[in-house]
Amino acid sequence: MLSIYKSNIKKEMLNEAVQFVNKLQHQFQERSWDCPIRTSYNVNDNILNCRNLINLKRQIQLHLDEFMYSREFYYDGYIKESWINIYEKGFYQEFHQHISNIDKSFSGVLYLSENNSAIEFDLVARHKIIPQFGDILIFDDDLFHRVIPNNNDDLRISLAFNFVKKNQWKGLLLEQ
Repeated sequence: MLSIYKSNIKKEMLNEAVQFVNKLQHQFQERSWDCPIRTSYNVNDNILNCRNLINLKRQIQLHLDEFMYSREFYYDGYIKESWINIYEKGFYQEFHQHISNIDKSFSGVLYLSENNSAIEFDLVARHKIIPQFGDILIFDDDLFHRVIPNNNDDLRISLAFNFVKKNQWKGLLLEQ
């Protein structure tokens, strides 16, 4: 069974992020990830540290906390990497994972566009989600996933991130 957290962030909270992306997207370059994609990763490897996105970073952190509590495993940690991906018509991303040789992480993606092609998880079971504007998905870093080609003329814009898991909290879950 796949463990994918799905929720959403209110549209009002995303307006600042969308304006930020629209203003800077001309700086995003194609990346050699064996697929056509434009990304902010070439410019900044942790875009959520930009002042214009700090409120969004806080909202994402709240969802990471909710994800961990729902699984009853809570980790200290931090968002180590975050980047914007822009998919023009025909652009896609191949199956991949976010595994690091150094850290264990949770990975996530937040959708900043209205018309999104599907994200597909797992090489065998193939679970598709067609995300909506403001949807946030969080999953383990070793879960294979890919982006189905964008068949729209509209840009498909997402913000991806990796939350590094540090110390697992070993305290008792105290109920009121």
